[in-house]
Parts: sequence; structure tokens; C-alpha cells
Amino acid sequence: MLILEDAQWNEAVRSSVLHAYGILDTPREEDFDNLAQIAATICGTPIGVVNFVDTTRQFFKAEVGLGVRETPLESSFCRQAILSDDTLVIPDMTRDPRFRDNPLVVGQPKLRFYAGAILRSPEGHPIGTVCVLDHEPRTLDPTQVRILGALARQAMTQLEMRRLLGAQNETLKATEAAKREKAILARIVEQSSDFIGMADPEGRVFFLNDAARKMVGLDATEIATTNVVDYFHEDDRATILDDVMPAVARDGFWEGELRFRNFATREIVPVLYNIFPMKDDNGNLVGYGTSSRNISAQKQELQRRADITAEMAHRMKNTLAMVQAIVTQTFRTAGSLEEGQEAITGRLMALANAQDILTSAGASQAYFGDIVETALAPYRTGEGRYALSGPSISINAPQALGLSLAVHELATNAAKHGALSSERGRIDITWTLLGDGRLRFDWIEAGGPPVTAPVRTGFGSKLLERIVASYFNGQAGLDFAPSGIRFWLEGSVVETDGRQG
Repeated sequence: MLILEDAQWNEAVRSSVLHAYGILDTPREEDFDNLAQIAATICGTPIGVVNFVDTTRQFFKAEVGLGVRETPLESSFCRQAILSDDTLVIPDMTRDPRFRDNPLVVGQPKLRFYAGAILRSPEGHPIGTVCVLDHEPRTLDPTQVRILGALARQAMTQLEMRRLLGAQNETLKATEAAKREKAILARIVEQSSDFIGMADPEGRVFFLNDAARKMVGLDATEIATTNVVDYFHEDDRATILDDVMPAVARDGFWEGELRFRNFATREIVPVLYNIFPMKDDNGNLVGYGTSSRNISAQKQELQRRADITAEMAHRMKNTLAMVQAIVTQTFRTAGSLEEGQEAITGRLMALANAQDILTSAGASQAYFGDIVETALAPYRTGEGRYALSGPSISINAPQALGLSLAVHELATNAAKHGALSSERGRIDITWTLLGDGRLRFDWIEAGGPPVTAPVRTGFGSKLLERIVASYFNGQAGLDFAPSGIRFWLEGSVVETDGRQG
């Protein structure tokens, strides 16, 4: 930075004042060109300039007869002019020790005369001049000096108007930006699906967005008569007064789960509620705001998961009890260890297959026909030896497990000793609903070896006649007719839906 000699001001401050006008390096403008032309005409000089002096250069906003837009500060005449208190007039610069060695005086364009009126900011900082120059010595009369000063003041008026208009434009831009931001925020508030509300310092509600009014069953005319605590379930109001508001006063925010009530339907609405103070620019409390969310769907999902977990735990408990019974009873009646292991493996596989159906359905019920088909799958050879017929009947999980075991026992016995052990054997399987709505299931074998009643009944017979029947709250029977084994079951079921089995 080139510091001006004998300056009575802070040069950095003066430079910042100049830069604040935003005039440096701007294009030519008619208003300033006219001032330079008038100055040259009034003073009778070939050169007129509106000039701004920075820390290292001078910039010519307007010039007549000079032909350049800036020069270094070292060769500037105005550098000396802004040190004076008034218009500086130098009749012959070759006779003034401040200018006689200036390269613009001793060399081209061999300037001799200079007169400059200071451009002074309202704060008193000199930032430039309106000046005239000539190649010949001359002087100015008092009228010309006054006019040159008036032109300098007019130039400053132009600058101040520019600055004022610029400030106004910035203010307008800021105002328009604030309006746009406010409009955007208003749209966000109104279009939000969250409950957005505001209340005054006494808790009187004065604003709710559309989602909030819908959530609590209020129209716009009813809001003004409500208080914050009115929106909550009776059991939560003490929490608001005793815990929430003190926390807001202490911490500036509170958030947690509470329950709104719908004024119209009395429905309870679980929400993730928050509340925060609203303050003005001076930090004074002007009210409270909230942006809360309806968490009914999340609560329902959590309950659904809890129900599923409980149901699965219940199923697991029942299944483990059944597995224990199967293992214990099978080994108790088995003729050998190998026979017991084979029977247990088959029965547990039947249980697993039935459990797969229940799990894939994602429910606690299954279809009767699906259970029968799955249990028969290991014994079907594609020879068409089964005939299945029955309507779509829904049964619960314990019934599905019991039916799967029953069909597995019947099919295993048929493959070893009954209809499926003969090439001509076949099995008719039917289920239907009786007139009183109870289930009737029949397994009828034919074409197999002659059947004789066993001397000793094992766990399989007990399973078919007693255990399975208990799941259906009914009765079952196993007949050893010579033409083939017949099994029947009558009991209660859940419901039907018309689907064909």
C-alpha cells in the first residue's frame, strides 16, 4: 500500500469508504461523462476528469481528452489534491516542487495546468476529484472554481444516490427473499402430515395446520377456545403440567410419547410429542410451538410383532410338548430301537411339514386340504392311488399339527401293511361339513392285503383315536375291516371360505 504523505486520516479506512461505493472498475456512465465534459467546457481546458484515488492507483470513471482509464498513484496529481482542504489550483506545474518532476509534466503529454475539486464522503473522507488539466499554463477565475466545486458535489450526490439505491435494492431483495422463505415455510407447515401447532405463553392455542386439525377433530373456528392441555388424554394432563412444562422452562425442549384425544370421536391418538418455546429478537417468550407425529401405525406394528412373538412362543411350547410325548410314547411301544427311531423320524417330519405350512402362511391357521396333501407327499408315487375330495376348511395350528400326524401315521401303516403295500391298493380320503357345521373326515383303504386287528395296539393307534380327536373337540375311530383299514374323525373346525380343497 502506498501511503499518502501528510494524510490526516487512516488510509485503510479511507480505502474501505471508497470501495463501499462500488465505483471502481465500473463502465463509463453518461451522468459522470457529462460532469467531466461540463468541467472541461467551463474551465476552457482540453481535459476533464472524474477521478477516484485508491491506495495504489487512480481510476478515471469519466474523462475527456485524456484517453486512459487509470494511472499509477506515483504519477497522480490528485494524490496531492486530496491532501488539501479545498479546490487545488496549480497554474504552472513546472514551477511547483510537488509536480515539476512528475513524468507527465517532464515527458508526454507535458501537462502544465491542474485544478481539482475534492470528492469528499459524508464522513469527510477524500476519495477523488473532479479535475481539469491543460498543456499550457493558465488560471481559473472564482466563478470557475465555484463551478468546479459544485460539479464535485454533484458527483458525490450521484455516488450517494447509487449507494442508496443499491442499499434499497439489497433491502428489497432481502425482503423478497424473506417473503419467499415465509411462503415456502407456510406451504411446508400446511402440507406437512405432522401435527404443527402454536400457543401463546398462557397455553392458549392460536394455530393448527390442516394435519393437526384433522388429527384432533377440530375446525378452524374452534381452535381459539382450546388450551394446550385440552388436547391430551386425561391421564397425560398431569404429565404436561408437572413434567413437560418445567422441562421446557429448564432445558428449552421436551420430547416423548403422549396421547392426544380426538375432540369429535374421542379416539385416542398416540403421538411422539415435542414442545419448544418461541422467542422474539429480544429473547422474550412469545409462545410455544410443537411439531408432533402420529405414531399409531408404529404402535400397531409393535403390537403385531408382540402378538406374533407370543404366538410363536406358544406354538413352540406346544410343539415341544408334542415332540416330547411322541418320543416318550414311541419308545415305550416300539419293538426295537431301530423301529422307534424310524417312527420318531417320520412323525417329527410330519410335524415339521405342518409347521412349514403355518409359518409360510404367516398366520395361526391353515387349510385342511393343504395339510393332507403335504403329509401324503412322501408316499405319492404318481400312480393315482389316492382320491382326495373336500371343501376348503380353515383349521387352527394345533389342529393342523394333529391332522398332519394322523395322515402320516395312516400313510406309513398303509405303505407297510395296508393298501399301499399292494399294487392294486388304493385310498379314498374325504372331508366334509355335516349339517350341524361339524367336520367329518374319512380314510378308507381298499385293494390291499386282508386286514386283521392287531393283538397289541401301539402309540400310533392311540394317536389316531384319542390325541388327534382331542384337538378337534370330537371323536375318532379306527376300524380293521378285512377289506381295508378305515379311519374316521368328527369334530369342530374354525371356518370355511368356499375354496375347493
